[in-house]
Amino acid sequence: MVAPRSPATAVEGRPVDDEAAPPSRLIYLDNIKIVLTAGVIAAHAAMTYGAVGTWVYEESSLSDVTGAVLSGFVGLGVMFGLGLFFLMGGMLTTAPLRQRGPRRFLVSRIGRLGLPLLAYATIVWPVLRWLSDRAEGDTQSLAGFYRAELAGTRWQSLGTGPLWFVAILLVVSVAWSLWRWARPAPSSAGAGPLELRHLATTAAVIAAATFLVRIWFPVNSPQFLDVHIWMWPQSAALFVLGAKASERGWLAALADDLRRDCRRAALGAVAALAVMIVLSSGPDAFKGGWHWEAAGFAGFEGVFSVSVSLIVLDRFRRRHAHQGALGRTLANAAYGAFVAQGPVLVLLALALRTASLAGDVKFLLLAPTSVAASFGLAALARAVLRRRHGSRQPPAAIPA
Repeated sequence: MVAPRSPATAVEGRPVDDEAAPPSRLIYLDNIKIVLTAGVIAAHAAMTYGAVGTWVYEESSLSDVTGAVLSGFVGLGVMFGLGLFFLMGGMLTTAPLRQRGPRRFLVSRIGRLGLPLLAYATIVWPVLRWLSDRAEGDTQSLAGFYRAELAGTRWQSLGTGPLWFVAILLVVSVAWSLWRWARPAPSSAGAGPLELRHLATTAAVIAAATFLVRIWFPVNSPQFLDVHIWMWPQSAALFVLGAKASERGWLAALADDLRRDCRRAALGAVAALAVMIVLSSGPDAFKGGWHWEAAGFAGFEGVFSVSVSLIVLDRFRRRHAHQGALGRTLANAAYGAFVAQGPVLVLLALALRTASLAGDVKFLLLAPTSVAASFGLAALARAVLRRRHGSRQPPAAIPA
């Protein structure tokens, strides 16, 4: 049974040709953003002390058990968490694209995503690299560091850091707006409900494209500006799914049978991955190349990212669509916290560097403190901007 639509579900539940007033904020999407942003910051805190993945500053001091547990958390998060961000980004793109038109939407996206990305890649991330090198004993000055960058001897120190997410979002948003400029969204009349075939097609596209991309760009391979090309297929496909779902009113509610299908698919994918791990020749084979493990892992990623993203989206829509004053503050600060996490994590980790504590303890201190500090700084910056610019509304928590 499909639940009745309320104003709060208008973005994803109403056809694009409906001329009603702009919808109110989708509270359940805000709540997902808060949880995912906090999870990303905690994951980078785990990487700081040795969990799987790469980060600008690392000490590798976790115990084997804690490292394995946190690596599992990071790995599963990567398999759907950032893809869920893109699914929501696609959902939240339809309304502003329709209201502003493709040209104004493009200018807005480039300004709100491109300029922060440029500043991060050329200033923030290199400075964090320099601070990390200094902590390891490098005595080079910041000016010397930049001279080396400009000379081309250390170009790898330039990078997007956690804003590789924003880099992909910018590219996909621009591509989608250009596509809708050339081919406007059709009327949603007769579009029909979201079906398993739509999800299966998205999962298959992710699997095939991911396998092909990772032949040349394996997981965690070094790239200019560290833009995580191996994650682009999942991100782009889920963005498109979210945009189409918004245009056709697919996600106002998830049918019971489709919800069950998603759960079964997720469990089946995890079981298949477990079998592949047992039979594999080693973890490196999963990262990419002409290996059956890489093909199987790409298939797992396609099924898992689509099914779990839909499960989480549906659960929050049904059970976590309310918010108090603190929740509103955190939602408004989520994007700022995402941007602020790099300097916050590195500076706090450097402050803990000389403490005579085990890596496990340092992680337990760093993760919650970094989450709180990142959200706190973002909320403070937002409050200052609101005072300077009057009552004008700031950007949404996650740009759409």
